[in-house]
Amino acid sequence: MNTTDRVYISLTMSELIIGYTTLLYISASYVSVLYVSSRDAEQYKRKRDDPRVIKSRMQRISLLTLFNILVIPLLQTIFDTSGSSYISHVLNLGIIPCRQLDGQWDIKLYLQNCFESVILISQLYIGPITDIILYYIATKCDTLYADFFELFNNIWSIRNIIFAPITEELFYTSMLLTTYMAFFNSQHNSFKRLLLEPPLFFGIAHIHHGYETYVSGNSNILSILISTIFQMVYTSLFGILTNYIFIITHGNLLSCIALHSICNIIGFPNGSELVTYCTIIKPVHPSSNRFRLVQLWKKIYIGLLFVGILLFVKGLGNFS
Repeated sequence: MNTTDRVYISLTMSELIIGYTTLLYISASYVSVLYVSSRDAEQYKRKRDDPRVIKSRMQRISLLTLFNILVIPLLQTIFDTSGSSYISHVLNLGIIPCRQLDGQWDIKLYLQNCFESVILISQLYIGPITDIILYYIATKCDTLYADFFELFNNIWSIRNIIFAPITEELFYTSMLLTTYMAFFNSQHNSFKRLLLEPPLFFGIAHIHHGYETYVSGNSNILSILISTIFQMVYTSLFGILTNYIFIITHGNLLSCIALHSICNIIGFPNGSELVTYCTIIKPVHPSSNRFRLVQLWKKIYIGLLFVGILLFVKGLGNFS
């Protein structure tokens, strides 16, 4: 091995170390700032759903987000061999609508991708969406306004539906992916690597939920372990989805945020709301036609869950 080869390998190793250190910082900074002591919320810091904790954490993450929006593009500019400007790296984060990673501006395509993203995730959730529509028809929309008001008019919903999707997608999709693209060359950044590697940071970042559950003392170790592993796998798979959308749309961050928000609203599919209402909350008579329809819907609902997966997979292939 000659001197040139040794220098090349040394430089490559240095680039990898600097690059992955930056990636670890992006991932860890979001989680670590949650546990920074706050005078107003210190005694409640392990109760993540306490409104005082939520407000305190949202304030800290907001400051961190502003800091990283300035600093991460600066690091990308320093270590990017393509010579892209600082402003270009800031814009590549996707915080300004209608701009693509290649620097082109396309309002029509941007809005089309946002619409396609909503349709895509709606196809996946075709079972739960149809179920909730039938539920409100069956209940004559008695609780529709109250449910809608409750869904959006509290700090928990602001966190889950608005704040978390925006900040998490900015950190774990936009910042991570653009850092990969800036720090590593195209030989290192295969499409498969960009698709599968960054979501691991997102999945691992959710381990802290297991710690919070453990500290609360409300669950045993085995249930915490199972729940944490499931959440890591689920969030990693979701990270693969948002990475795919971000890459295939050339940096459409709003599409990723919309996907994240809808998933947080609907959640992981559970049993049918309509079946629960008609069998537990306001049970219908077992000999009635309505009961037979409910039993039929239970089977259709399960079938729609699988249909949703098929439509979703097909929709991914047809994405513009």
